[in-house]
Amino acid sequence: MGNVRIRRARRRTSVVEVQAVRAARPVRASSYYLLGGFAILITVGTLLLWLPVSARSEEGASFTTALFTATSAVCVTGLVVVDTHDFWSPFGQVVILLLIQLGGLGFMASATLLILIFGGRLSMRQRLLASETLGRLGVERVGQLIRRIILTTLAIEAVGVALLLAALSFADHALTPYHVWRALFLTVSAFNNAGFDIEGGFRSISAYRGNIPMLAVTGTLVVLGGTGFAVWSDVVRRRNWRRFTLDTKLVIVTSLALWIAGAIVIMTLESQRSGVLVGATLRVQIADALWMSVVARTAGFAIVDFSAVDSATLFFTAGLMFIGGASASTAGGIKLTTFSSLFFAILASLRGEEHVNVFGREISWHQVNRALAIALLSVAGVFALSFALSVSTDNPFDGVLFESVSALGTVGLSTGGTPDFGPVGRILLILGMFIGRLGPLTIGLALAGRLRATRVRYAEETISIG
Repeated sequence: MGNVRIRRARRRTSVVEVQAVRAARPVRASSYYLLGGFAILITVGTLLLWLPVSARSEEGASFTTALFTATSAVCVTGLVVVDTHDFWSPFGQVVILLLIQLGGLGFMASATLLILIFGGRLSMRQRLLASETLGRLGVERVGQLIRRIILTTLAIEAVGVALLLAALSFADHALTPYHVWRALFLTVSAFNNAGFDIEGGFRSISAYRGNIPMLAVTGTLVVLGGTGFAVWSDVVRRRNWRRFTLDTKLVIVTSLALWIAGAIVIMTLESQRSGVLVGATLRVQIADALWMSVVARTAGFAIVDFSAVDSATLFFTAGLMFIGGASASTAGGIKLTTFSSLFFAILASLRGEEHVNVFGREISWHQVNRALAIALLSVAGVFALSFALSVSTDNPFDGVLFESVSALGTVGLSTGGTPDFGPVGRILLILGMFIGRLGPLTIGLALAGRLRATRVRYAEETISIG
């Protein structure tokens, strides 16, 4: 056997440069994108309405009037300082209609739709943003869901236009292109819970009072828009109360309760003494009271003069406007699920229960705390806006409070004092509509987007409550 040589591998020294890892930049919260998107849309709408061609008069609209109208349209509120039909030209009315449609669908949904139309692919960030904007509808299917939302919206609006056109032509015994335009404008405004109209004379749709077909179609559009796609799809797909999600059950039950309670209170208050329902038949009183209860929480259409209603009715209607409609819908307010979760949390506390149980499901205290934050921030917003408007105007306080809740709830009902506000009051209402549309919690998250939550827990101590 020969000698065996073993070679040892030489150790090569390699130098590895280690660079300090940079701290990851905090990702901007989606609230920034929502704020920026709505601000850009309002800016574009303001510039278009500021053009001389947008107004009927040669002088055109002032910048404040254009800004107020654009904000009200994008935020689907309906408060106006000039009559939409009498002041704005057909071009201006088309601009307002487009702003209502884009604002109702949500800026992020509209932007994502444009990406899909031009064949672009959705990034994960875009999916997350759109998913948060549209509600808990899933991240991986958000593109498909947005297509479905757009198509469903257009289908509902097409049916609404046909029904309203039939009702208008039957009532006027005529069918003209202007009837088509009125039906289209009212349909888009009603479905998006905007409260705009082109009837003229600041009379809203009071001319249709007692017209059951018109009120039925308009009210149905308002309800569908204020319910939201998540509830529609859940009802259509599952078709069984037991299989509905807790969110759907809360929206349906709370809506029915508020509609019935609102109709009873309004009819009781306004059908006696000098109420606005006095003199009408019982059938008309019931129809008017129910319709007023439905639209008071979301849309802002009026079939009566709210400057003539009882103060108690104004206060109660303000409460309905404060609650608003369903989440991820075209409605405003603190939302139905926020109100209902706090209601059941109060019941649980009064019963001494540690958990909030509803329809065989438990609502986490994390969600209850979030609902409480939204409600308290909204109350603070109403207080601040009412106080600021009271200082800047001589209008009666009940009217000021009503306008404040209407602006922050993006409802649009008014006692007729909106055009009387000066430049300062109008700017305050613009801020109120903008904040109300995006929600106080969204604004808070946007302002505190770079703050880090603390994970330190301290010793618990009991305090005095009540």
